[in-house]
Amino acid sequence: MRARYLIAFLLTTGICFSQASHKKAVGCDHCFSEPQSKLLFSSLSGDDVAFVTPTETFVVLQPPGPGRPEFHNSPPLAISPSGDRVAESLIIQFLGEKVNCGPSDERWCDQYPQFTYKSVMGVYSVRDNTWKQYGNFCSVGLSAFSPNGKKLVFKASGSSPCTKTTNVDANGKLWILDLETGQMTPLPGAESIDYVYRISWSPDGKFLAATDGRGCGKIVCGHIVLVDVATGEMKTIAEGTDPSWSPKGDWIAYDLAVRCMIIHPDGTGARSVLEKEHKWMNYALNAPIVWSPDGERLLLNQQQIYGYHFRVLEADLATGHAVRKSKNGEVVMGWVAEKP
Repeated sequence: MRARYLIAFLLTTGICFSQASHKKAVGCDHCFSEPQSKLLFSSLSGDDVAFVTPTETFVVLQPPGPGRPEFHNSPPLAISPSGDRVAESLIIQFLGEKVNCGPSDERWCDQYPQFTYKSVMGVYSVRDNTWKQYGNFCSVGLSAFSPNGKKLVFKASGSSPCTKTTNVDANGKLWILDLETGQMTPLPGAESIDYVYRISWSPDGKFLAATDGRGCGKIVCGHIVLVDVATGEMKTIAEGTDPSWSPKGDWIAYDLAVRCMIIHPDGTGARSVLEKEHKWMNYALNAPIVWSPDGERLLLNQQQIYGYHFRVLEADLATGHAVRKSKNGEVVMGWVAEKP
């Protein structure tokens, strides 16, 4: 079962472009911290996106404005490896002009003109407390920072101005954004990557783990593929969606229906993370799957099957055991080491 976050609707007033100062998080329900780490949470209320460390909690504020997060299977957020940037795909809507509403056209007047919009990739700087936006697309998918934090990969399609009748899936490409120069480069040969699922870099920055949306397997529609960043060549390694590459490079975690699976990058050794903890498998797995900075543990977002309750588990790969970190709280989006 692919459980879709209700948060996608609740986030319609999500984070946009801000110059405001940080403040203490309000309503970061059941957020938790990890030693010497920074965690990124997405508020279920949609009011705040919170960073949590062992000593403080602060939020990225949402100022007034037309921008809102673009709907996907999971909140469209990514955190850089050093925790100094956050990326989010945004939709910016523009009101159309009224048609035939002049003094000489009183017999007919279109009072409700069709709006136009554009989709952009927004990147927030924690240090500067500012946002930048990149691109003028009709659809921007989920993103991932490169291991050195200097690049951002995402799938996008179309060209603004866009309307509700625009085919947002046409001419979709994987783009690699150089955050130092602002230049965006398309990655050839990876057009079938599904933009609604998570994407992840290998630790050496040479490959991407993504979801190929072509065809269905025995359990789900979608396959885990490795994409060569240099050539765009793809290799299928498993059935599933929403891959997340271990910081050590030895495992790729992914979603297979209600289960969190891990597999070696060569396609061997696939197993369920919770195979020793069946009591936790009565909830469906939701993206993202979040690795600890040392690659030894996973944070798993889960949603009640046939219900609306959320929880976050922490699974230890060495022991195969898991503990509950929160219940009916926020969605954990990222886990990075805190700088001394």
